Amino acid sequence: MLLGFSSVMKTVGNVLLAVLILLAMITVHEFGHYIVGKLLKFKINEFAIGMGPALFKRKSKNGEIFSVRLFPLGGYCAFEGEDEENPSENAFNNKKPWQRILVLLAGATMNYLLALAVIFMSFGIYGQALIGVKYVAYDPVYAEQSLQNGDSILSVTVGGKKTNVYLTTDLINALNGRKAGDEASVEVLRGGKAEKVTVKLRKDVNCGSMTESDKVFDALGFGSAFMLETNGKTFENGDYLLKAANGDKYEDGIFINTEADLLSALADKTSGEEVGFWLSRKGERIKVTSVLSDEWTAVDKTDFSAVCAYFGIKSAGNRAFYTMTSYRKVGFFRTIARGFEYSAKIGGTIFRSLGELLTGKIGIRSVGGTITTIATASKLVGMGFVYALEITAFIGVNLAVFNLLPIPALDGSRIVFCIIEWIRKKPVNRKIEAIVHAVGFVLILGFAVLVDVLHLFA
Repeated sequence: MLLGFSSVMKTVGNVLLAVLILLAMITVHEFGHYIVGKLLKFKINEFAIGMGPALFKRKSKNGEIFSVRLFPLGGYCAFEGEDEENPSENAFNNKKPWQRILVLLAGATMNYLLALAVIFMSFGIYGQALIGVKYVAYDPVYAEQSLQNGDSILSVTVGGKKTNVYLTTDLINALNGRKAGDEASVEVLRGGKAEKVTVKLRKDVNCGSMTESDKVFDALGFGSAFMLETNGKTFENGDYLLKAANGDKYEDGIFINTEADLLSALADKTSGEEVGFWLSRKGERIKVTSVLSDEWTAVDKTDFSAVCAYFGIKSAGNRAFYTMTSYRKVGFFRTIARGFEYSAKIGGTIFRSLGELLTGKIGIRSVGGTITTIATASKLVGMGFVYALEITAFIGVNLAVFNLLPIPALDGSRIVFCIIEWIRKKPVNRKIEAIVHAVGFVLILGFAVLVDVLHLFA
């Protein structure tokens, strides 16, 4: 009972930390607007942390209100005359276009600077996170030109072009379009030392979107585990089939990475014999056993579908690859340089994901709203401080880039209106602009709710 209560409290704590991370990023964003607005003498009516009814309010001598509000999922810096005509010379829309642009840019700039600081901190304390291969699927054809168990990838060079690897999208960019048998020079961290190895690709790499990293992992020989859909005879839906058991120790088991691995593990088994499997079930590793019945005699041991049918497996797909994360520290100046490069790569994924969403290469369920973001962040926060730093940086860069997109209601759209006014020497009708931003706000809010609902029922 106490263990269950402790688990619930830990989950609640992780969610609260995730909410605080998001709130901090929003507050920093609005503070950017505030501080530049103050420097340029804009009239500010209120700076609010959170949304909804005010829990705390304080009014300064110059009339500005500072408030803390009930719902910690937002905030704002309210300028005088932001969406309307106003006679005050210090009203938002009465300031020069370039001044308004600076104020609008300040929010995203603050998000980016904070994210960059967090990246520097993470790289400085832990080092750069690396994509590693926990287990390489053995294949004698590729044994001489292959990664090894425990390798962490630093960079990939193909056709003379070197790509530093931070994200799975970097692997896709480097190898997409390459064919089975092509060679790639891969710099890896092996035994604590950087080495260059030549890797022969095992499969074609034809990634249609940034979500298809499985094709890259396949080509590089990463081991994997099958996720099972079953009738409950031997396994449960969602089980990951890791190994064929060979005794009571997991380490002695035989990895089941391919269909051939499963067939090989069962080829010499006879009716009446007990067979065991190591599984990952709901995040825990377990062993299950089954005694082969007389029906096993009639099963074609060379037919993967027939073997699966015997064990009640309807399908074996959605493979989970044996990946790992390791960290590598570099010197001060390389930490700074790589911090900038990493932040740019995070920003690039935003543009790429939006492009693939609009072209239909990825589905709407590939993106998430506020609730999905909090849920994901809370899981990562629970995994340790380094993951909390990584998700903070990721959210920060995302907010910076997203807010500068020319989408109605966002800072980017407001900047576009300022540029139009600057060129035309007169503003677009304020009422029309206000309607555009209001409609944009409703659409963005509706889209965020929609994707969260889709994730909920996925």
